[in-house]
Amino acid sequence: MPRYSYIAKPQPDRTTEGYIEADSEQEAINKLSHLGYFIVSLTSEEPSLSAPGLFSFPQVSNRQIVLFTRQLSTLLESGVNILKSLMIISGQTRNNSFRAVLNDIISKIKDGAALSDSLQAYPKIFSGLYSSLVRTGEASGNINKSLSRLADFLESEEEFRNSLRSSLIYPFFILSVGIITVIVLLVFVIPRLVAMFEDMGQVLPLPTLILINISSFLNSYWWLILTALLGSVFFLRRVYRTPAGKMYLDRSKLNAALFGPIIMKSEIARLMRTLSLLFSSGLPIITSLEIAATIVQNQVLKNELQGFKEQITSGTSLSVCFNNSQLFPEFVRSIITIGEETGKLDSAFLRIAMDYEKDVDRITKSLVRLIEPVIILILGLVVGFIVISMLLPIFQINLMVR
Repeated sequence: MPRYSYIAKPQPDRTTEGYIEADSEQEAINKLSHLGYFIVSLTSEEPSLSAPGLFSFPQVSNRQIVLFTRQLSTLLESGVNILKSLMIISGQTRNNSFRAVLNDIISKIKDGAALSDSLQAYPKIFSGLYSSLVRTGEASGNINKSLSRLADFLESEEEFRNSLRSSLIYPFFILSVGIITVIVLLVFVIPRLVAMFEDMGQVLPLPTLILINISSFLNSYWWLILTALLGSVFFLRRVYRTPAGKMYLDRSKLNAALFGPIIMKSEIARLMRTLSLLFSSGLPIITSLEIAATIVQNQVLKNELQGFKEQITSGTSLSVCFNNSQLFPEFVRSIITIGEETGKLDSAFLRIAMDYEKDVDRITKSLVRLIEPVIILILGLVVGFIVISMLLPIFQINLMVR
């Protein structure tokens, strides 16, 4: 159905804006007039976020979604109705893209749509997990509790991601600065010294000749190197979009010697925290696995969950599914078996998630402590080779003068 953006006056001293769905412009005018709005402007428009691309950035951050969920939960718990709560949050939101989305959701609710259905119109912002839990809260009459659980879940995920990012920032910074330094030396400094050495007409040492050849290659074929890098990124993105390519690359990530265990434990931690939230919200096993499969990013794990769903449909218990799987470690299988026997699967999932998140944090920090001196050593050797190669001809000149 076409969507129209409007600016209208519900009262003489107040202006509001938003989106409304209608089959025609006249129908949109009639709907707004029926609401008691005096229309200032009406434009056929579809509010949307930019499609993800190579150099695009998300317009609505995870932190904004966490803050929105917490605010909405607090307002509903205080007795404010959904429509008024959304209007309050929209008025306080500085992000224009997110405010447009919230105004559109407000318009849909005014037209009689449920909050969960309105959220489903923006799957890039509100995941299937998000809208499903809101729908469960609407059905049970405890939407504020569902939103509170969801806010806790999103905050935990955000803290986990921030912990990983903060651990990797420093080594990445060192590596970036080192690479930029080497490129500047090879592309801008070395060519000027080469001209000086050529004027002297002396035989250059082997390290200096190697350095000059590397510098000449970079200056002559930088465009070829850049094209090869961009082509590789484009090729990998295209391959990753195919089912077979995504499966191969995701399996390769899990089997990687150094980072494979970290990726695997991160994915399992995210999966277990998601299942814990879904089970504690009262969703059935099949529905929980379907939603969890949409949240998991690794295709290998996603296929495993699809297999679990088919096995459970045919009468197999969840613990048997995990025990028959070769993908999950013994620790995970044991805790889930105990959780199913005691009837506390949600607590079992949460226990696994918390243990694995701590484990990933510990391994990452240990790995970073190992990687940092290695990076510094390698960059030091490279820069040292460049400096020595530049100074050797000067030392030769000094010896000849003496």
